Amino acid sequence: MSQIENKQKIFITGATGYIGGTFLHLMLSRDYLKSFNISALVRNEEDTVKLEKLGIEPIFGTLNDLQIISTESQKADIVFNTANCDHLLSVEAIIQGLEERAKQTGQRPILIHTSGAGVLSENSNGEGRPLLEDLAAVVWDDADFEAHESIPGYAPHRFVDVEVFAAAKKGLLKTYLMVPPTVFGKGLGAFAENRMSIQIPRLVYQSLVSRKVMYVGEGKNQWTNVHVADLAELYLLVMDSALKDTAPEGLKGIYYPASEYFVWSDAAHRIAEILYSKKLITSPVAVTGLQKGWFWGSNVRMKSTNGALLGWEPKHGGTQEMLENVEWDAELMLKFLWTNR
Repeated sequence: MSQIENKQKIFITGATGYIGGTFLHLMLSRDYLKSFNISALVRNEEDTVKLEKLGIEPIFGTLNDLQIISTESQKADIVFNTANCDHLLSVEAIIQGLEERAKQTGQRPILIHTSGAGVLSENSNGEGRPLLEDLAAVVWDDADFEAHESIPGYAPHRFVDVEVFAAAKKGLLKTYLMVPPTVFGKGLGAFAENRMSIQIPRLVYQSLVSRKVMYVGEGKNQWTNVHVADLAELYLLVMDSALKDTAPEGLKGIYYPASEYFVWSDAAHRIAEILYSKKLITSPVAVTGLQKGWFWGSNVRMKSTNGALLGWEPKHGGTQEMLENVEWDAELMLKFLWTNR
């Protein structure tokens, strides 16, 4: 058997995205292609060409191409799902393919699935209150798997996460649940120039639509942040440790990538300063007015015990760096809106 045939195979959804593109870049820069064959789901020709030049096998399709996803997962030893944490059917297709592989090979393949910290928001009232007034809000520790298991089914992203845990209980797969908080920073790699995070760029968009920057309630609620490059490091640490059977998995395989906490009104004021300097809004000061809810109004604080046990440590900064990076978020959103006008 040739060396190529001996290589394990990695299949990635979201490899051209913000998070997936960043850890793919780290893989390539560290010569993972010497040990793995890597394929990636891709939905446009331009990205297909880029992946081929990088040495990645492009699999043309979308998350709705369930048979393709199931077939590619069945070929893989490791699947990274980073494309859409709320796309249930594609996750079911991944699990189906990996379970078939397990039955055929007698080995347990690895699923590293991306959820989101919104799943931890149900203990908060979502009204932008400071911690002293949001008494049910807690610091979530990823080592406390029983607390995570008790999250209600109506929590954001939970309806997909439970499918991953159900697969873990069957015992055919090794599963690992990544739960990123507010991700910031410029991504790395061939796709980084046009890729953005979610929460802060969407608040930039909301501000442009409203012609003013707003926060929920008092805006004193806290969230956790992590730089995208630090997050990517954790993905690779989890994979490397999973291959050695040294990473918590299954019901205990939960990872909260936590750097520092920040207050949402601080992020809103920073957006206001930037948009005002560009003469896009009339005031450099954010005000209350956003509708209550988990996305910008909850308290979500996290602790990364499981990550630390693997040796993970954030190295790209926290809240100060996140606030400085808001200018990049604004520029990227403006570019996106201009391109798609």
